[in-house]
Amino acid sequence: MENWGYARVSTNADKQAATWNNQSDLLTQAGATNIFKEESSAGHHRPVFEDMIEQAMDRAEQTGKSVNIHITKMDRAFRDIEHAIKTVKRSHKHGVRFTLHDIAKTPLDPTDAAQSLHFHVLAAIGQFEKDRFAERRTIGIAKAKKEGKYKGRAPTARAKTADVLALHARSFKAPEIATQLGIGVASVYRILADHKAAQSA
Repeated sequence: MENWGYARVSTNADKQAATWNNQSDLLTQAGATNIFKEESSAGHHRPVFEDMIEQAMDRAEQTGKSVNIHITKMDRAFRDIEHAIKTVKRSHKHGVRFTLHDIAKTPLDPTDAAQSLHFHVLAAIGQFEKDRFAERRTIGIAKAKKEGKYKGRAPTARAKTADVLALHARSFKAPEIATQLGIGVASVYRILADHKAAQSA
């Protein structure tokens, strides 16, 4: 069985260097030799994660050996409970296992009734906490607006959409664009994907 790893931060990697390092250290200690890293906020699409799953399934098929993906915490990888359950079940059918270190130190087997129950319960709790946080944030913003204190979010990578498209048109690669504009690679991929979708609509 091969051991891979996945790490994610929700904002710029430089600003969350400690989180990067902590995840990387834990994954390395767990035996992960191929670690995928991604910058993407909690609710957004995660192209690096999805690409890793496809690579892992191909690798398992080619070698006849399972690929075990280590993740420090469930919410680092999965957007919500539905995404978690579908991904784990689909991946398992193609020889890909997940070791979620906030649940257990061994690969999850979704075909085992006890493990499946444990996984579903923790995924549901995680979703509940995420939803409650969103509720509190909404209430806080409404209160701040009422008091005239809400300034809105700071400009994000979306504000640099025109620059991203301009550099892409000049054949710059996503990592190069991200470096030049000081934004995450995942943000570049999202902007390009949205632009492509808008053109084909």
